[in-house]
Amino acid sequence: MLSGLEGLSDSSNERERVLLDLLRKATEFYEDTIGILSGIFELTELVSRGSPEEDFYAYIANVLIEESRCENASVFIVENNRIRLRAASGSNPGDANAGLCISLGEGVAGRCAQEGKSILISDVDDCDFFKPIETTRVPIGSMLCVPIKEGNNTLGVLNLSHSQRDFFTINYVRVFELLGFLVGQMLTLVHLHTIFQRRHTDLCNLLQQKDESLQNISERYKAVVDASEDMIFLLDKDNTVAFFNQKIYQSLGYIPETVHDIFDPDTVSVLQAKARAISIDQSDNFEMTVSLGTNTNVIGQFFIKRIRQEQLLIMMKDITVKKRMEQRTMQTEKLTSLGLLTSGIAHELNNKLTPILGFADLIDVRKLTERDRKRLSVVINSANSAKSIVESLLKFSRNKPPEKVIFDMREIITRTVNLYTPIIKKRGIRIFHEDSAGPLFVKADMNCMEQVLVNFINNAIDAIEDREGSIWLRSFLVDNQVHVTIEDTGPGIPDEIVTKIFDPFFTTKSKDKGTGLGLSICYGIISDHKGEISLENTRNGALAHIQIPAMTSAVEEELLFEGAEEPAAGIVFEDSKRSTIMVVEDEEDLLDLMVDTLSPYYDVMTFNDGRKAYDHLDEHAWELIISDLRMPVMDGMELYHEVIKKQPGLKKRFMFITGDTYDFEVKEFLENTGVVFLRKPFRIKELRDVVHKQINYR
Repeated sequence: MLSGLEGLSDSSNERERVLLDLLRKATEFYEDTIGILSGIFELTELVSRGSPEEDFYAYIANVLIEESRCENASVFIVENNRIRLRAASGSNPGDANAGLCISLGEGVAGRCAQEGKSILISDVDDCDFFKPIETTRVPIGSMLCVPIKEGNNTLGVLNLSHSQRDFFTINYVRVFELLGFLVGQMLTLVHLHTIFQRRHTDLCNLLQQKDESLQNISERYKAVVDASEDMIFLLDKDNTVAFFNQKIYQSLGYIPETVHDIFDPDTVSVLQAKARAISIDQSDNFEMTVSLGTNTNVIGQFFIKRIRQEQLLIMMKDITVKKRMEQRTMQTEKLTSLGLLTSGIAHELNNKLTPILGFADLIDVRKLTERDRKRLSVVINSANSAKSIVESLLKFSRNKPPEKVIFDMREIITRTVNLYTPIIKKRGIRIFHEDSAGPLFVKADMNCMEQVLVNFINNAIDAIEDREGSIWLRSFLVDNQVHVTIEDTGPGIPDEIVTKIFDPFFTTKSKDKGTGLGLSICYGIISDHKGEISLENTRNGALAHIQIPAMTSAVEEELLFEGAEEPAAGIVFEDSKRSTIMVVEDEEDLLDLMVDTLSPYYDVMTFNDGRKAYDHLDEHAWELIISDLRMPVMDGMELYHEVIKKQPGLKKRFMFITGDTYDFEVKEFLENTGVVFLRKPFRIKELRDVVHKQINYR
């Protein structure tokens, strides 16, 4: 009976032991499952926070250790037919196996990754394909490798180990397979997040670079626009200024808010009309005289373009100075052309005046009646007047540099004012002279300066006409420039003729009062003296402004005035000594005059061009060669050079007669050779005196 009870007790204890063992295992499995589920939740939280991929691997390894009872855990990822260790955790932390790579199929983890199936090894010693790694520092008794899968693709391996054999059961396989599947899903998300994060970072960096580049480009464009000499601004639909460059501010002196702050109303109206006529991306170019802020009569070259439906780009270049320079250039070209024409006309007139005056001198007035002598006197006086006109025309041609000397400009002004004061007083016109306190030394042609002043005073008197009025002459020194202004109380200059006022032959006066050459001559004179001249309207009337370079007071001692030549002594000709003279002249009347004048005293041989004269050079022992400078076939300059090349001894036996001494080429030739010359039209006594000196006193 007792033995039966003992047997029953032993059986009960065994069942209890088994039940307790099962309960323990169930509890452990439950705890492990709860731990794994908790780990999955933590992994989910990690993924939702967008943590980096490397942190995700390390977190998995830590979850495997913390939420299960295994001693060591590692995560391998498949890369290029190999698996690479990405994270490890366990009883021996550290990086002993950092960078570990295993080929697919090699070892337990390699085979698991290759086959995509879980591998449970209860005793590693009984496993044929277990391959111990030399660097492993932990004891391994049993292993569990679970594939990390996403669908049918094996992404990696969860590798768990324990020093105890038979530690892992089939229950672990089921739980960790679920974990491997979930990790695979999460890994895909993490990988995608990493890719997106990288792309996002790259895009942010790219956007930052683009933004910096655009900012740099914008700053460069703004610097270029601000450095531009053009005025540039943008207008919105309500005519407000959306943008303007530095030139606008410099020109105005204030910040414009609307287009009305920049231009006058008329200009704004024109711009609005131009803007309405152009569509988006269309443009227009035009020139217009505008008022810019407080500046009036500004000539602007405009470019307008519609860049948006309600926005307009406007650029304006101030070309006022350029236009004035063009006008001056045109004026200079006109004067140059007229000067060339005048020089040619004057040369021909000189050729005609010379025989008139010459033969008039040869007439024996003793044989004339009183009435004929008066008639001859009228001819001579008229010819002399014509000679003076020709001289003025040649001065106007400006081919001859003025005879510049140093003098005080105040003297010319005072002399001119004194000349006009009694004349205009009777007409009710007063002239005022506001003189400079100090000397105004200039190097100029005194007659030219006087001519300019006289011309402008005459214009002022004509402008005032029969009314009472005033004329002011002011002189002063500014920036080493002598300034002279002549202002009148006349009606001023009409705007439509301001640009034509210096044109040759342009005049608003009646035919009996002006020829239109006065202001042109003044313009040419002042330009030749490297000065400037301008006309403008004032509140009183019109004002002429002249300026020429000043000389310092230290040059006062350089003043040089040429004295008048003393009359030549009476000439005595010796009949026993007759010299042979060559005369070369293409004008038949002049040739006859010189033969008539000189043949009583010399043997005169005549030729009508330089080539014929040169061909007869060896026929006589010439005492003197008198030649015109301008002739057909071979002119006087060519003849001179050919003769002295052939007979150098004749170099000092040349004498020229010309009416072209204002021409630059002729002037240069006469200066370089030093040859004696007589200017047309000449008087008979002048010709005889010069020839006599050349033959007897050279």
